[in-house]
Amino acid sequence: MKANKFILSVVIAGGMTGSAIAAAPTGADFGHGTLHFTGSVINSPCSIAPGDEDIDIPLGQVANKVLEAGAGYSLTQPITIHLQNCDLTAQSGITSGSGMVDYPAFSKVSVQFAGSADAKNADLYANTGTAQGVGIRLMDTMAGNVPLMANAASAEHGLTSGDNTLKFGARLEKNGDAVATGTVAADVTYAMNYK
Repeated sequence: MKANKFILSVVIAGGMTGSAIAAAPTGADFGHGTLHFTGSVINSPCSIAPGDEDIDIPLGQVANKVLEAGAGYSLTQPITIHLQNCDLTAQSGITSGSGMVDYPAFSKVSVQFAGSADAKNADLYANTGTAQGVGIRLMDTMAGNVPLMANAASAEHGLTSGDNTLKFGARLEKNGDAVATGTVAADVTYAMNYK
């Protein structure tokens, strides 16, 4: 009997030692990080999909010959804005920063674009990079690739309840001056206009 108690004591002690060995050392750093949450609550019939509030549009490395001797513009790169959970019904008594607001039923949306217009061709957005003789053109691809003038609104596009997709495009375009190589950059904001 004493032998069984002794063996049991050794097994229990060994198990406790094994647990202590398997535990992480106090104060050890096995990796860490931080989660950053951003977003906003907007007074709108539709939510803008995460990631579509700030969109990067790579225009690529366009040969100067394409702009000088060719059509005068690069290939159009797609821009997609996803509207989610659209509730287009009339609503009353919605709390807004200015108090209670009533909204009619919505069925259409246009998108207002805004940015610095090119000094040589005001239909284009100004390039803030080092390339010369070029600007950025926005296109309304849902309206048949209609060029949008700088700081203009798109055509009105029909909406359905639920999710909707708005499609536009951007291209690099000669502004009328001689094209010189360099970088291309521009910032253009957009705002939804529901009707």
